[in-house]
Amino acid sequence: MSPSGVAMRWLAAVALLSAPAFPFEAAVERAKPAISLTLIPPSPVTDQVTLEIRGAVWNRDDTPKAFDVTLSLDTVEPGRVLHRERIEVGPSSAKGVTFRWPTTGQAGRHRIILSATSGSRTQRRERPIEIIQSGVRSTRRIGGAWVDIYHHSEAEGRYFNADLAKMTHDQWRELVRGMHGIKMNVLVITMLFQNYTHYGKHTIEKDGYRGKAYYPSRLFPSRMPIACDDPLEAILSEADKLGMHVFPGIGTYAFFDFTPASLRWHKKVASEVWERYGHHPSFYGWYVSDEIAGHLGNEPTRWEQIVGFFREFRAHCRTLAPDKPAMLATNSHHVPKAVDTYRKLLPHLDILCPFGFHRMPTGDITGEEAARLLQTLCDGAGCHLWMDLETFVFHKGGALYPRPIGGLISDLRRFPTFEKILCYQYPGLMNAPGASIKPGGPPTVKLYQDYERYLEQGYQDLRVMHAALGKAVELTHPYSPSYTGGGPKALTDGARAFPHYRDPAWQGYDQHDLVATVDLGRPMPLRTVCSDYLQCVQAGIFLPTQVAYAVSDDGKEFRAVARATHDVPLKQPGPLVQRFSSELKGVTARYVRVRARNIKTIPDWHPARGKKAWLFVDEIMVNARPAHGN
Repeated sequence: MSPSGVAMRWLAAVALLSAPAFPFEAAVERAKPAISLTLIPPSPVTDQVTLEIRGAVWNRDDTPKAFDVTLSLDTVEPGRVLHRERIEVGPSSAKGVTFRWPTTGQAGRHRIILSATSGSRTQRRERPIEIIQSGVRSTRRIGGAWVDIYHHSEAEGRYFNADLAKMTHDQWRELVRGMHGIKMNVLVITMLFQNYTHYGKHTIEKDGYRGKAYYPSRLFPSRMPIACDDPLEAILSEADKLGMHVFPGIGTYAFFDFTPASLRWHKKVASEVWERYGHHPSFYGWYVSDEIAGHLGNEPTRWEQIVGFFREFRAHCRTLAPDKPAMLATNSHHVPKAVDTYRKLLPHLDILCPFGFHRMPTGDITGEEAARLLQTLCDGAGCHLWMDLETFVFHKGGALYPRPIGGLISDLRRFPTFEKILCYQYPGLMNAPGASIKPGGPPTVKLYQDYERYLEQGYQDLRVMHAALGKAVELTHPYSPSYTGGGPKALTDGARAFPHYRDPAWQGYDQHDLVATVDLGRPMPLRTVCSDYLQCVQAGIFLPTQVAYAVSDDGKEFRAVARATHDVPLKQPGPLVQRFSSELKGVTARYVRVRARNIKTIPDWHPARGKKAWLFVDEIMVNARPAHGN
């Protein structure tokens, strides 16, 4: 189809927007928002995050209006105002306000309240926010997931596509409830159209767009053959009830395509999706489905295209809903090749959500290095960095199959800097046990239940609070570069390790004693001090023979205050975790020193006799207590 033909199709589609084609069309008109509030990231967050608070106000009149806008914490009393601004909103348009609020020192459950006053009328919206005290940005749990209505690749979706196609309106709602049951409150619909073609390999501009929609689109009415007439409506309406957040996936025009023609298509679809579904409170933002590698195309033409695409796409979306963020998911590979392009792109993107950190290519930087580089780039641009954690492995013929829980936990431990972690994906890889249809079968239920146990057991452990959380640690002997635990602050970062030596939260010392000095920042009364260690005899990891605790007021002169031992047999195979704890009475100090004695050499009865013995340590805790809300 010629460009003029494409334009004519678009004009015809716009003309159709006035026709009452769908039963709930009038309801959509009546329910358009007049005020909206979005938190980036949504609850919960840790107290190491800067929360971006966005408000939007719509003026439905034919004349300009002035609004006094306030953002408040918990109540609308004057002393609780975080930000105040007067804005002018043009006729039949909307305008947004933005305020960035550091959450440090704000642990607990709160409400963010948006108030907009024009004349004698005041409108309010509020959002809950739970802030968890922590030493890192990450909550170390999966906050949401991608949802394929139907997987674009029959090979990858072999185990679950047939069931996805059968899902009814009620079963999509049931799936949303299953996600909510394991505390996933963000849902990203991977794409709203199926068009399996790629950048540079299609003739859409010449022959027209022939993709098939997953929802009742007026722009492109050809439909995917699925049982549910409108899965997007089913998902959004259930998410409304549960207080969840949904990104409709604006795609696919063609995979990895950021050309001007693709941009025009994305803007049209975004407008239609907002017109049809923007009344839903759970409508959170815009996900652009056209994933691309971490090098962003690796050529100047592609770099120019992607920057121009998001500059215009986000600007267009802000005319529709000024507070709703735009998100892109790239992979994490070969990021250094495109650093200059990231600096140009990220100011026009609200959320970057990369994936694949655990499987970096040979010759690339490490996953941790990629995460740090991307965080630096995002911080410089004011863009949020989330993580796309993979819940799959490739099975026979490339089919997606549930990834063992240990891999998920490893990623949650290894990468503590992401303010929100989503996963790809939920359908076909995870299923609640009581679901009436289980795409992917029994292995998906197992992964769901394994992760549920992690939340109930491991996550609660992560929320144990103590006075040393996030404090500086000085080590006399270096830890092994193979078992860093997460780096220099690993012993006070709140990352409670599981009883497996491959859990990256463990910090390992080969033949060395642990001698760690924690600076609490100020003198304080000390009630208890404890630290956790691993024994896994098969791997040559043994508990320390004893752990001694000493304190100091100046960091130079130390006095012994306690010593802890254990009665676990050296031959007890494990894996097991032993806590060495001591109660202190009448002790006040600023510095706490922990010395854990390594057995040095593996005993003669062990197959690896005579080799260096390992000592694995987890968190050092001072005055440990349950976290807020536990």
